[in-house]
This record gives sequence, C-alpha cells and structure tokens, in this order.
Amino acid sequence: MTDRIQHIIQLARRSKTFRIAYHLLFWVIVAFFYFALFSWNSEFREATIIFSAGLLPVAISETYFFNHFLFPRFLWKKRYTRFFLYSFYTLLAGIWLSFLIVFYALFYILSNKAAISPTLLHPELQVVSLHFIIFMGIAIKQVKRAFFMQQEKNELEKAQLITELKLKEAELKLLKAQVHPHFLFNTLNNLYGLTLEKSDEAPTLVLQLSDILDYILYRCDAKLVGLSEELANLKNYIEIEKIRYPDKLKLTLEFPDKTDDLKIAPLILLPFVENAFKHGVSHFPGVAFVNINAQLSDKNLSFSVVNSRNPIKVKEQSYSNGIGLVNVRKRLDLLYPGKYILRVEELSESFSVNLILELES
Repeated sequence: MTDRIQHIIQLARRSKTFRIAYHLLFWVIVAFFYFALFSWNSEFREATIIFSAGLLPVAISETYFFNHFLFPRFLWKKRYTRFFLYSFYTLLAGIWLSFLIVFYALFYILSNKAAISPTLLHPELQVVSLHFIIFMGIAIKQVKRAFFMQQEKNELEKAQLITELKLKEAELKLLKAQVHPHFLFNTLNNLYGLTLEKSDEAPTLVLQLSDILDYILYRCDAKLVGLSEELANLKNYIEIEKIRYPDKLKLTLEFPDKTDDLKIAPLILLPFVENAFKHGVSHFPGVAFVNINAQLSDKNLSFSVVNSRNPIKVKEQSYSNGIGLVNVRKRLDLLYPGKYILRVEELSESFSVNLILELES
C-alpha cells in the first residue's frame, strides 16, 4: 500500500496540470479565508472586499518570490547575508503595501459614508494575516521539498544497495568459479602422483574424488550448504591426502559429532586445509604434522588448522599469498561482514590459521 501511495505521489508530482490545480485550490482557500476574516465588521462590507482582493495578490507575489527566487538563489547556496537582506526588504514592501490597502479602504469608505475612526479598520490585522499566509505558503513548499528530497535520497540509496548486491553476487560467482578449478587442479595433481607411483590406493582416490566432484558440481551452487556436508567433503579431501603421504604425515583430526542443522558457505574451509598440505607436508624433509580442529558453540564455529613448516624454505613460503586464501578472504568479507574473525600466524616452524565464524541455522 505504501509503495502504491508513493507511486501516485510521484505521478502527481510529474503532472503539470495537477500542480497548477493544487496551487489554484490553495489560493482559492486563502481568498475565502481572507473574506471570512475581514467580514467580521458587516457595517463596512466594501472594506472586506478591498482587503481580500488587495492582500491576495500581495500574498501570492511574496510567497512565490520567496519560494522560487530567494530560497534557491541565496539560502540553498549559503549566501546568507543577501538572503536575509532581500528577505527584510521583501517583508518591508509587503507591510507597506498592506498599509496602502488600508488607506485606500479608508479613503473609499470616507468618500461614500459617514466619518469613521481609522482604528476600526484594524490595520495590524491586515499585516498579520498577510504574513501568516506568506509564511504558511513558504512552510508548505519547504516541507514538500524536504519530503521529496528525502524520498529521492531513499530511492538512490535503494538503487545503490541493489547495485552493490548485484556486484557482490557477481563477485561471489567469480570467486566460486576460481575456487573450483583451483581445488580440482590440486586434487588431480594428487591423483597423478599416485598413478606415477602405481599405488594401489589410486582406485580409492578416484572414488573419493568422484564424491568431491559431486559435491562441487551439484551441491555447491546454493549460497549455503549444511555444515555436515561441508565437513564430510573436507574428510574426503583429507583421506586423499592421507593416501598420498602414508609414511610422512602425522594427522590429528577433530570434528563435532552434531552440527545442529547449521548452514555454511560451501568450500569456505577447504582452502585452509589445502594450504596446510601444500605448504606443510608436500616438501617437508621428515615427518610433517597437520592438526585440524572444528568446534561448535551455539552458532559459532571455531576452525583451526596448524601444520609444520619446512625450515629450509621458510623465506620462500608464504601462507597468505596463495589464490585459495586470497579468494576465501574476499568471500568471508562478502558473505560474513562483521561475523568472522580470521587470524593467520606464520612462525618459524609452523603455520596456523584460526577462524571464528557465526553460522546460520
């Protein structure tokens, strides 16, 4: 209903005929107001007509002069000195004209009737009533202007918000499109290494890779997936890595048994695990370690990954510059603004990442 009313207001505002009719109606009401105000003295009906017919054009002139010249030309442009000076002259001219109208009425009555006291005409009433209408016309105009300016501001903010949301959606799609091939590239490298070694674990890896592909291609198109599905996909990936490094990996894995139907952005955790194996295991000279821990507290997920770091290549390794982590940081900013804490520490012997994420149910 509110949108419909605003639509009608916008149509009326754009209609020149409506604006003219609106202004005519206002001044017709003012004319009746003046006639009713000055007709209190029925003995001098001519004075009522003179006052009403004389003050109306003065009120119209001053009102439009303020609204369409003084305000836009001086006040809105912050030229305050000239605005107040010209306003004073305009009001002074209105007072002078109102007294001329009183004198004309007095002259007309004296030339046709018996002598009367000028005080019976109440000249101060003409001045007050004139400027009452002028100030009311100015107030209506400025309130209407403020209303439409606020409405236009709201529409611009709404349009800007819609544009930003569309840009965010496009950026998220692009980031997801980058995540998928990056992940597949790493996994296929794993499979390639096993086939070169003619490992008996290769068929198992293919099956697990099939499950991962099913997850990526058919279940990751949604904005959110079940936390249980995301953790299950992580387990599949970790099992593939365990097959690659049967003798040089010391793995600690702890995931919650229940996820309480919580939702999470798909593949948001995977880059942390990928980097742990890439930096901490693949070129490590001895037995490497990877500790992965996920805990739930109400709707908050605490996810941490700690892995060993090759002491020979400490200067060459950079945990935070890979495409996976760059993408995941951007996705966190877009999907969880103000709802996550991410800490990455690069020590001489280990990498560690700690993520606290507020999930949705």
